[in-house]
Amino acid sequence: MANQYSITVSDESDMILKQLKDSGIKTSQAIDEAIRTLQTTALMRLVANRRMRDSLED
Repeated sequence: MANQYSITVSDESDMILKQLKDSGIKTSQAIDEAIRTLQTTALMRLVANRRMRDSLED
């Protein structure tokens, strides 16, 4: 059974998702495939790296 989420994305992510949609790929399919491919550890690492970069820019 599918689960639904309401998410907020950055402007950059929004642009990418719109490009995918224009190519015929559903937003939910793109996000699901990215999560399934990267898995938990890689996603945690990516988020931690983004947070570190953001804190250094402040």
